Amino acid sequence: MRYTLKQLRYIDIAARQQSITGAAKALNISPSSISSAIDAIEAQTNKRIFNRSPSKGIYATQFGHGFLSNARHLLKAHTVFEEAMDEQAKTINGSITLGCFTPAAPILLPMITKSVAENYPGISIHLTEGDTLKNLRHVADNEIDLAIGANLTLDANLSLSMNVAFIPLFNAPPHIVLPHNHALSKRSLLSLKDVCNEPMVLLDLDQTREYMFSLFNNDDLSPKVAYSSQTGEMVRNMVAAGLGYSIFNLRPLQKQQYTVGDLVRIPLKPHYTAVEYGILHRSDVQLSKAAHVVIDTCVRLRDSGAFNQATLPEGTQG
Repeated sequence: MRYTLKQLRYIDIAARQQSITGAAKALNISPSSISSAIDAIEAQTNKRIFNRSPSKGIYATQFGHGFLSNARHLLKAHTVFEEAMDEQAKTINGSITLGCFTPAAPILLPMITKSVAENYPGISIHLTEGDTLKNLRHVADNEIDLAIGANLTLDANLSLSMNVAFIPLFNAPPHIVLPHNHALSKRSLLSLKDVCNEPMVLLDLDQTREYMFSLFNNDDLSPKVAYSSQTGEMVRNMVAAGLGYSIFNLRPLQKQQYTVGDLVRIPLKPHYTAVEYGILHRSDVQLSKAAHVVIDTCVRLRDSGAFNQATLPEGTQG
């Protein structure tokens, strides 16, 4: 089989864009160049890489998914090779794609990317968001290089079977978020029994929903969910407005301003399960220098205690 790295790159970008036209715009080339690369590989393999739909664009076939995973593996290896050959380079340059568990992204990613930018200005980072299982699959398929994930429903055996490693960064114990004028707002510590009969504002994502309900189940309690939202910002604003309480594991690094009212954060008693955050990466491939920089940056932030700013220590109001 004959192919070029350029063809593989064109096909990779087309898959990410789910559009031949979108890939052409991203690469600043003609759509015919993208189509020619796809046609050449499909002709050699006698298999379709993409199904094409005028209304939905292009999407990978079963064969295409396997082809793309291998192609991305090769492209990543080529990047590593080029970096190794660039002996005269005094700075580390390159780009990576970094995924993150959606609720944590606006809290953790600015801290990480700022530290990378200050020390390695030649590295560019493309950021994506999603649940941890989605990020796990994307790391395994070489669609993204690294991901910041939470072990809410992360199966260690599944990770190992997909050749994905998890580097622990920090634990985030759960805490209660209340309107600032709530009757319990002066308490230093709470249990779920204290709030379970009040209206709850739920962060309604698959992983967070399962985690929140498991906390109540462990105490043989059931929450009274009155409102739900898929964004942490909306949940915090609803709580600040006095519409109920909620549960979080992370907190914004700076004091937030809300449209109506304000809120307080109170730790839960220590027996509730904390969430462990960490870095997901392929364990069976050589990572690029840029990826190593991001991992090393996260580990350095961990060791310096920087991530502690994003959690609420037990016994401390926030």
